[in-house]
Amino acid sequence: MRQIKAVLVVYVLLTLLTAEVTFGAQPNVVFVLTDDQRWDTVAASGNTRIRTPNLDRLCRDGASFRNAFVTLAICSPSRAACLSGRYGSRNGVTSVGKVWLNEGEPTFAKALSAAGYATGVTGKWHIKTTPQECGFDFVSTCWSNGTWYDRKFTIDGETKVMPGFVDDVVADESIRFIQQSHERSQPFVLWMCTQVPHMDHNFNWPAEQKYLDRYNADDLPLAETWQDDLSGKPDYLKTSRNRTKALEYGYDDPQSIRNHTRDYYASVEQMDAAVGRVLDEMDRSGIAQNTWVIFMGDNGWMLGEHGMTSKVLPYEESMRVPMAIRAPLLAPRVVDDLVLNIDLTATIYEIAGLPVPETLHGRSLISLVDGKTPPDWRKSFLYEAPTPQLGSKPLWAVRSNRWKYIETETGENSSEVFAELYDMHLDPIEQTNVAAKDEHKAIVAALAKQLRDHKRQIATGDH
Repeated sequence: MRQIKAVLVVYVLLTLLTAEVTFGAQPNVVFVLTDDQRWDTVAASGNTRIRTPNLDRLCRDGASFRNAFVTLAICSPSRAACLSGRYGSRNGVTSVGKVWLNEGEPTFAKALSAAGYATGVTGKWHIKTTPQECGFDFVSTCWSNGTWYDRKFTIDGETKVMPGFVDDVVADESIRFIQQSHERSQPFVLWMCTQVPHMDHNFNWPAEQKYLDRYNADDLPLAETWQDDLSGKPDYLKTSRNRTKALEYGYDDPQSIRNHTRDYYASVEQMDAAVGRVLDEMDRSGIAQNTWVIFMGDNGWMLGEHGMTSKVLPYEESMRVPMAIRAPLLAPRVVDDLVLNIDLTATIYEIAGLPVPETLHGRSLISLVDGKTPPDWRKSFLYEAPTPQLGSKPLWAVRSNRWKYIETETGENSSEVFAELYDMHLDPIEQTNVAAKDEHKAIVAALAKQLRDHKRQIATGDH
């Protein structure tokens, strides 16, 4: 009899581990969007130097996406893309700051609110369209970037200074929303937007000393291309903000880069601790049993790669981000397919049992979470930065599993284009532009056509 019971227990466990993803009655969704977190700053990515135990929980227990990217690597456009599931050139947000979503632009919050969900947003808000106009009923937000401590928030319509670390306030408000929704027995969708590890208003990462003390700057990595002379890249980059700001930070000295990396890693860990408090509350209350948790960075951040800082540019450290999705009864897995921030909108629609609008540019990730990549899954995608910002020029790129092709408008005439091509298998640090090599002419032509095809499909809605 004991042997029979043991066999039954094993059978049940195996069934749970291998089961296809299933949905509870109106499952909850928690979408954690971190700020300026590059793809390799979770320990689960293989970075043994950083400590992110809570984000690692999501990567370890769910589907961890190793090739996740944003369609434009800067705060406002990335947020608009997450809300709408559409490229900035279509939703209206292609630059940072007080920019409106196009009037009538659909969002996941509007759709889920109409389906009976409680909708909440906490933390950083960085588009001019208000959270309420985007469909959020519970709003506890801070505008853009600022001090990390004693930050001004608008909570339930009242603007006030909230004492303490900004992302602890975000965690507190996230927990309050989750508890309120749970007490009303109402399914909920929460968009939890951290401010950290984005720099503060003084261009610092003022992490608490206990986190700084955990890192020895001398042990931290130094980008192989920190002394890049930028040969093979557009000339304007030599005097662009990405380069001049890096020099202000002292990036001509490797020790300055390592010191900055220490501050950045400590900041990521401090943010991770705040996220962990929300995950712990969901576990404690049992809410996690019917809750999907999505984690993604809004864009990356360059720490000396090519002698640069910041983002926007179409290099890996700028446009590639961490991503994971944890779902009830999900068998953990690693996903290598190309996925985008615009895919999360369609994913949230499907989790809530809603039809995915045909106007969305992204696709639901549910099949990938379930370990079943559709045969027609994307083989490449378009990165667009059409509006000059933070010193950039208009540019577009196509990224496939192996190649990255970039076109930058370098003159007054849009036909004046500087082309870059990188073999991501042989040159993952994007050091050598091979676009001009005879043996790559056919690849350049094919990718240039893909770029135009992607742009046409987005512009016409034929995707």
